[in-house]
Amino acid sequence: MAKRHDSLIPLSREHHSALVMALRIDREIGDADESGVREVYDVLIAFWARGLLPHFRTETECLLARLVRHVDVEDELVRRTERDHLGMEALVARMRDTDDLEVRRELLLEFAKTIRVHIRWEEDVLFAETERLLTAPEIAALGADVADRVGDGNAWEGRIWPGMGHEESH
Repeated sequence: MAKRHDSLIPLSREHHSALVMALRIDREIGDADESGVREVYDVLIAFWARGLLPHFRTETECLLARLVRHVDVEDELVRRTERDHLGMEALVARMRDTDDLEVRRELLLEFAKTIRVHIRWEEDVLFAETERLLTAPEIAALGADVADRVGDGNAWEGRIWPGMGHEESH
């Protein structure tokens, strides 16, 4: 795979944090007791509010806002990104709306699967097309906007899975 453009690296790093969250859900939630489900759910909700929602907003306001100069607003690149984001928002809302342990467990597992598929698509398709379509000044401006909002993109991993060795997260 070609090297990711520097402007998109902070978003890719945030994707890595989301993949760590999905991995934690997959490894811990299947046989977790009520306390374990609640702990993973609480971590996801904190990451959701302060990590993923701002990430989605950055992608929309910085990346998609520039991409629509080159593709129609109804283009699948734009529609799929928005559809996936809204689908994950709906999953989180469903988790928040239930106290049923088994329903929440299933929704957590569905969320982990959904975010993995979404990230793979963004990295392989959306980001590749963004790099191909944006002009040099546009991608530089994208990078500046992303950097202002995201920093280096690694802020969440230790909070998602405390004590997880860095080498295990790759």
